[in-house]
Amino acid sequence: MTIDIWNTTRCATDVARCLRDVMESATNVARCLRDTFLGNCFLPNACPNGREHQNNGYVNELISFKKTLVFLFLSPRSSFSHPLLSTSCLSHESQALLCFKAALNISYSLNLISWVNGTDCCTNWTGISCDNHTNHVVSLNISYLFAEGVISESLCQLRFLTSLTISGVFVPVTSGTDIPPCLRNLSYIRYLDLSGNSFSGMIPPFVCSLTRLTYLDLSSNNFNGSIPSCLGNLSSLTELDLSSNQFNGSIPASLQSLSSLTELDLADNQLSGSIPAFLVNLSSLTELDLSSNQFNGSILASLQSLSSLTELDLADNQLSGSIPASLGSLSSLIELDLASNQFSGSIPASLGSLSSLTELDLASNQLSGSIPASLGSLSSLTELDLASNQLSGSIPASLGSLSSLTELHLSYNQLSGSIPASLGSLSSLTELDLSYNQLSGSIPASLGSLSLLRYFYLSNNELSGNIPDSLGNLSLLQLLDGVSNRFNETISFSSLPPSLVTLKLSLNHHQLISETFFHKLTRLRNLYLSDCVLNISTIWIPSFQLYELSLMSCTIDGEFPPWISTQFSLGRLELTNASLVGVIPSWLWETSPQLQYLNLSGNHLEGSLSSNLSICTQLSGLDVSRNGLSGCIPSIWPSSISILLLNDNLFSGKIPSSLGKLSQLQILNLANNFFSGNIPYSLGKLFQLQLLNLANNKISGMIPASLSNCYSLIVLNLGSNNLKGSLPYEFSRLRQLTSLVVHGNILNGYFPSSISNCSFLQVLDIGNNHFGGEMPATIGKFYILKVLVMKKNNFTGNIPSVIGQLIYLQILLLSSNHFSGLIPHTIVSLQAMTIEDQNGIVLSTFYDEQTYRNGLDMTSKGIDEHYTYILSTLTAIDLSNNELEGGIPFDFGNLKGLRFLNLSMNNLNGTIPSSLGEMGQLESLDLSRNNFFGKIPMEFISLNSLGFLNLSNNHLSGSIPQGTQMSTFAESSYSRNPNLWGCPLPKNCSWPQYIPRPPEVSINKEKKSTKYPLYGIALGLSYGVAFGGIVSLILIKMSWRRKYFNKVDAILKIVFPWMKDLTL
Repeated sequence: MTIDIWNTTRCATDVARCLRDVMESATNVARCLRDTFLGNCFLPNACPNGREHQNNGYVNELISFKKTLVFLFLSPRSSFSHPLLSTSCLSHESQALLCFKAALNISYSLNLISWVNGTDCCTNWTGISCDNHTNHVVSLNISYLFAEGVISESLCQLRFLTSLTISGVFVPVTSGTDIPPCLRNLSYIRYLDLSGNSFSGMIPPFVCSLTRLTYLDLSSNNFNGSIPSCLGNLSSLTELDLSSNQFNGSIPASLQSLSSLTELDLADNQLSGSIPAFLVNLSSLTELDLSSNQFNGSILASLQSLSSLTELDLADNQLSGSIPASLGSLSSLIELDLASNQFSGSIPASLGSLSSLTELDLASNQLSGSIPASLGSLSSLTELDLASNQLSGSIPASLGSLSSLTELHLSYNQLSGSIPASLGSLSSLTELDLSYNQLSGSIPASLGSLSLLRYFYLSNNELSGNIPDSLGNLSLLQLLDGVSNRFNETISFSSLPPSLVTLKLSLNHHQLISETFFHKLTRLRNLYLSDCVLNISTIWIPSFQLYELSLMSCTIDGEFPPWISTQFSLGRLELTNASLVGVIPSWLWETSPQLQYLNLSGNHLEGSLSSNLSICTQLSGLDVSRNGLSGCIPSIWPSSISILLLNDNLFSGKIPSSLGKLSQLQILNLANNFFSGNIPYSLGKLFQLQLLNLANNKISGMIPASLSNCYSLIVLNLGSNNLKGSLPYEFSRLRQLTSLVVHGNILNGYFPSSISNCSFLQVLDIGNNHFGGEMPATIGKFYILKVLVMKKNNFTGNIPSVIGQLIYLQILLLSSNHFSGLIPHTIVSLQAMTIEDQNGIVLSTFYDEQTYRNGLDMTSKGIDEHYTYILSTLTAIDLSNNELEGGIPFDFGNLKGLRFLNLSMNNLNGTIPSSLGEMGQLESLDLSRNNFFGKIPMEFISLNSLGFLNLSNNHLSGSIPQGTQMSTFAESSYSRNPNLWGCPLPKNCSWPQYIPRPPEVSINKEKKSTKYPLYGIALGLSYGVAFGGIVSLILIKMSWRRKYFNKVDAILKIVFPWMKDLTL
């Protein structure tokens, strides 16, 4: 009975559908007949276009009308549920599909090879589905075709489409491909997927008119602008995916009308503002993904009302505040991702109530406190990531209850204590990362029970002891990273499982390692050791074939280890600071032609660099710096090379022009060698070059203007050579330049004003040259300049007041020029020098210290010194040896972060400002050879960091402040100040503080009163007789008189040399 009712209902539905098709076909036939009588009907031979397409449609409607009549009047009534005719594609629709295919211009895919004219599109064509009764195409699904064309409007003839998927079809070169507006005519469409294409601009308005849509996916395109508010009209929508576009602005409030919405994905856009409160009204929501945007503010505590939510992803935003405890009420939650935000506070213990949770990611925030023990109740959890926070305390033993856990990431925190033995119960664990913490103790033997463990990270902790033998049971372990711990010097490699592929134990306390340590590690591919002594036989042939080998600071004490010649798969080799001697063996290039990176720096290698290295056609990085290599460098290099570090050797000869052919080169360091000749013009062809260091060589000639073509250049150091001429005007093109150093050459001309366009410049060193003229006001355009060195040139004029605009300036060296006028008062506005704790300043260092160091020569504490790490803590002002006049600005002491100040050898005058005593970081102060007068400020006794002081050759007066280090400086620090006294000067240094009374003697009062007057009278008579006798002899005898005055004259000329020029 039930079956009959069902069949009857189905037949009635089929009849209704057929009658509808008859009416539509009849209408179309009538229209076709009308157009035929009017002469507007044509028979096409090509893809439909305009009326030709219209005519073709009419003809096909006639065919469809005929079939429908046959179906209605010739078929038995009992067969209404089964079509009389087999499913066959309508010709006008197949023709439309072929035109759609032709317009795609597919060059790289065979996915539509089945679309052939004359075959049935409903049964034979890939991605096509038709209605069983009407034969209309109702579904089109094509993906990943790598097309280069457009979407033809012929697609719009498929008027009965209910599902359309064109995903990943267009390659990026067709960015801007339009969506045909005629798609608005697809009024039956329910499922629309246009993801993964190159559509751009705003979402077409007609999308909002497709009111039957239940699924809309426009993700992974280039749509921009704001999200259209009209999308709120799609009331039937259950899934909306707009992710991976360039939408900006806020989420439109109209989306709250989508009451049926279950999935909302807006990830990977540029949306901003706070998370809108109306989202809690979408009560049917099961998945909400707002990750990788710019949302700020806090998480809505009211999100707990979304009781059906199974996935919540807010990662990679700018959300802050604490994580609301109310999230623990989302009982259906399966995935929770809040990573890469700015959340602070502790992890709510309530999250332990999310019994269905399988993934919890809170990494890369600012969470603090301890890890809640309640997380051990998440029995369904498979992934837990709390890395890169500020979590402290110990690892809860309760985490050992997470029997389903496959990945545990706790790295980059402040966790301490020992590793809980309970972690050995995590039987499903495949990855365990405890690196970069403060864990101590030994590795628990229980971890040997983690039979599925593949990756084990323990680096940068304080673990000690030995590696337990039980780890040998981890038959699937592929990676063990124990770098930078305190493992025993006699670590046993025999306890390691033979399945290991990567072993990293650098920066531990290994002493002696022999080949017996490796006999079980037959699958080893990557080995990292350091700080050890290798005692390996010269005839040893390892049982493994390494891809990466790093032996940093391992003592080899001899030539290249022969066993390395047996490693035929090496892609990366590092033997740095290994005390290697001799030459680089030729077999290195021959046995490892696939080598990609080679680092032999910091050894004692000699000889030349073989041209055979060109065999290594995949070589991208070569570092042989800090050796004793000599001779000319090869002219033929692998074209793949991107990093070339040959600095600090004994190389000589000319720089090969063939280096200009290395189009992949990004870093070239040839500093501290003996290269000569000119800078090759061809280096200007290195368009990807970021660092060029040719300092401290014997290079001559002019700086080629072609270097301005290296648009990616960040660091350019040509210092300490014999270059002449001026800086090329074309350097203004180097807009990415961050450091420009040309000191120690014979360059001339005016200040290179053209480089003021290099607005990212942080270091500018043109010292020790022959530049002249005035310092231009354009110097103020270097808004982020940190180091300005113009010393030992011929600059004149005033120091411009715009110098105060360089608020990031840390080092200002203008000594040994001809600057005149006053010290600009704006100099006290150098904000970077007002910060007392310079260690807190974040400064660019460009590259790691082995690649490039920002250094300079500076006179400090009276000595010429070389400073290497100039962008870390050094702050200095040196205006010495100029013609400056006037006084020191009274509030100069505001520069409390200044460490070195040198104003010597000028014409400065006035009193020394007492504010200088507030510069608590000052280590060196030189005000010598000026015209300062007055007293030394008493505030100087507070300069506790002062290690060098020179106030000599001024007109200071009064007492030197006593009781601090001020009296500990040498006498030369205060000399030649005529009216200055006190220690350490000999003048009045030991003056008594009171006049002592004469000693008491036991004689009567009368004797006391006569003793001292008689003694004085006798002493006076004696001096008078002696003086009178000498004067009488001089007056009586002329020869004695002449000898006496000649002697006095000679003494005076010795004491006062300026008297030599006087004639009487």
